[in-house]
Amino acid sequence: MPGRAGPLAAALAVVALSMLAVGCSRNPGGSSAPTTAHVTTTTVGPEGSWSKPIRVAPGANLTVVSCPAPAACLAGSASGQTYRLFLDKVTPLGPAVPSPAPQGVSYLSCAGAGFCAAAPNTNQVALFNGSTWQPPATISGAQGITAIDCTGPTFCMTIDGEGNAYAFDGRGWSGNLGAWGAANQISCVSPTFCVAAEGGPSVWNGHTWTQPNDADAQGQLNAVSCATTAFCVLVDSSGSVLTWNGLGFTAPASIASEPPVTGTDASGLTAVSCPTTTFCRAVDSIGRVFAWNGTTWSTGNLIDNGHALTSVSCPSTTYCVAVDRSGNAFISG
Repeated sequence: MPGRAGPLAAALAVVALSMLAVGCSRNPGGSSAPTTAHVTTTTVGPEGSWSKPIRVAPGANLTVVSCPAPAACLAGSASGQTYRLFLDKVTPLGPAVPSPAPQGVSYLSCAGAGFCAAAPNTNQVALFNGSTWQPPATISGAQGITAIDCTGPTFCMTIDGEGNAYAFDGRGWSGNLGAWGAANQISCVSPTFCVAAEGGPSVWNGHTWTQPNDADAQGQLNAVSCATTAFCVLVDSSGSVLTWNGLGFTAPASIASEPPVTGTDASGLTAVSCPTTTFCRAVDSIGRVFAWNGTTWSTGNLIDNGHALTSVSCPSTTYCVAVDRSGNAFISG
């Protein structure tokens, strides 16, 4: 990244030492030994310095990555398998629930090194304690959970394919809170504010979900990320972004020219992560990453030629991880 001292490797080494100091590098009991890939910078630009591909699960379709802190990430595949990514070290964690059958791509959310939730089953959610997945809880009435997000160990929100929403309060799951359809992704700032990328954007106020409007008539909303209750970004299949300003959503603004992709996989801009109101990273289905600096979006940087990036997570303005449909991860620092 221009203006930063030292190469990517030096920055990652500092992060590694800090994470090791708090014991976050331990392997879960009974899991496979970590595999290691050498991290070197392959591209540099307004979008940051991005590493060469790290082989997390060769050939697997990684659909989601969630990093609650730099160098502490969990990734999930379309088959429901999960992996810990500590810098360039990969530890398979196995499935979050037995016989997983993910209904949606954004089924995993981490709110801390010792707390993640995964909903890769029609009506089950499992919690991760930093070492292993705990026995799953069954949400009565849930019909194919499609998305989940957590702000901490006392709040998570899910939405299923029938438009039913359920909240976790640290002790258990609520009854049906009502939504308006399946969500591709949810982003929550607090128990009283979430935004869901449904047929249109929908807002949770702590009691109810607003009915999705037609803020984006030109594409499918694929993902959403909220930095505050007055700043959220949604991205769509046509290469456009919408912004929430606390009062409403802006009209879609095109930031990328996206070729059409056939099939059921999400195309266009596939994911976005905004840790602050002046820093976002969005990725697309042809391997590019785009940067928001608080004023404008960059023109994009190809970091994964020939592959589709599916998810990105930036816990800070100095660390991001993106994953693709071929089992690779890319680190920016």
